[in-house]
Amino acid sequence: MRKTVIPLDQLKKSACAKINADVIRELEQPAKKKGEKIPRKDCKQVIWMWGNLVAWSLETGNYVVKEHRFHPERMWRFDFALPDKMIGIEYEGLMSEKSGHTTLNGYTKDTEKYNAAHGLGWKVIRFTVKNYKKVISELEKQL
Repeated sequence: MRKTVIPLDQLKKSACAKINADVIRELEQPAKKKGEKIPRKDCKQVIWMWGNLVAWSLETGNYVVKEHRFHPERMWRFDFALPDKMIGIEYEGLMSEKSGHTTLNGYTKDTEKYNAAHGLGWKVIRFTVKNYKKVISELEKQL
């Protein structure tokens, strides 16, 4: 079977341009470099948690950060943290299709991360899609 290459301009003008709209959009994007990471987009639960943590931080004077690297050697990060209180906050994106938490390897890596955090003196509180709205009340229990 012979492979035919159709120029992008010709594809845009073709009768099937509407059908191929997604393909055309993708072709118009600049090529990704090998090994280039796709920026992670936060889910609505993480956005909600961050907004509430920021409001709580302003109200209470507690310092809260996002994507806090806690380990001196590994690249491990907490989704959110109170570094001066050594409290890490994790959202377990079990419902996300890109979540590493749903595989045995991903879950095992998480346990290594949490065990290392505990060994360094961190408290880690974890949330899922079912209980993420309790982040402030659970955090206040730890203080």
